[in-house]
Amino acid sequence: MRRSLFLLAALSLATVLPAAAQDRIASGGREGDNLYFRAEKPFARAVLPHTVDQVWQTLPEAYRRLGFAASVADSVRKELSTPNMRVRGQLYTGEANSRYFTCGRNSLAGPIADQGDITFGLLSRVETDPRGGTVILTQVNARVQRRDSSQYPVECVSTGLLENTLAQYVAEQIGTSAVQVQRRNR
Repeated sequence: MRRSLFLLAALSLATVLPAAAQDRIASGGREGDNLYFRAEKPFARAVLPHTVDQVWQTLPEAYRRLGFAASVADSVRKELSTPNMRVRGQLYTGEANSRYFTCGRNSLAGPIADQGDITFGLLSRVETDPRGGTVILTQVNARVQRRDSSQYPVECVSTGLLENTLAQYVAEQIGTSAVQVQRRNR
């Protein structure tokens, strides 16, 4: 089972994301919407055979490769985050938002993630793995405001692709060919 998870993660990481469509991404969210790890949301856990400092130093560039600006949220806890961003249209040109976010389905129109403006942010924490190496914990907090209704935003979860790709970018920068990524709930 563990070997199959590793293989699945390695295969999914082989996908290289195109540059984020910057013309469709704006700083978004409500005033006071700070990102923090949310216990009720899943997160990705990537283990790398390198030191915390090596991983921490490469994390900002990995965020840039995804197309996102990130800043240090907490230097003591080694947390890096994006601001909340709002995507009008597609996050990456030519790809449905439902490839990255799961927000439920509308029986007639399909995935809700493809039917509105997505507001999301990423948060990563780098810490020592008790079994050796370093762990990157990454969580995506997202919601969609549907275009066809004035209802409240719909909460979304990540499909894991953004987190997996972020971990792969860190691994590539350090010189590791594969990284083990698991999706978990707290």
